[in-house]
Amino acid sequence: MQQSIQQINLSYDQQQDRLLMKAAVSEAQEIRLWITFRVARQMFKVLNREAHLPVSALSQPDASPLLSPPSPEEATRQFHQEADAVHALEDLDFATAYQERPSMVSEQELLVVDSRFVSINDQLNNMQLVCANGVNVNMGLNRPLVLAISRMLMIASKDAGWTLPMQKEPEAVSSIVMQVPTEKQVLH
Repeated sequence: MQQSIQQINLSYDQQQDRLLMKAAVSEAQEIRLWITFRVARQMFKVLNREAHLPVSALSQPDASPLLSPPSPEEATRQFHQEADAVHALEDLDFATAYQERPSMVSEQELLVVDSRFVSINDQLNNMQLVCANGVNVNMGLNRPLVLAISRMLMIASKDAGWTLPMQKEPEAVSSIVMQVPTEKQVLH
């Protein structure tokens, strides 16, 4: 069943030591997903690589001093990407309170054990959250949703005292990348 996200919320639950993502998919239903520290890091690595939100090296206690500084051209490019991302955040509504829905899509809250991503033509297109009970939650991604989830991960992780990865960390995420040809193909 395909549904669109009407509203999304991400918050830290101290008792569970996990993030709880609530996504309203209709006026009557929502889906609730528990996200562990490990999965939050996986998600942030991929989502923020697309979102380009600035992550301060000063807030990263385990940041490696061995990373070489970027070239002036690369630093300028990164600055412009980050400035564009911060500007795009202004168009998103983070002020409206999340409206709880009376029922959930699944009988219980789901524990996310892995995240997988699909990119098409270098555009992040889909996020699949693999849950412990065998349920997969697929989210079609667009720029506003990527920005919103990246920003919410930053805030909720800060509330949790979790350190999210910087963009230059080595890849450790299971992701699927597909290139779709732009020219017309004939299949036999």
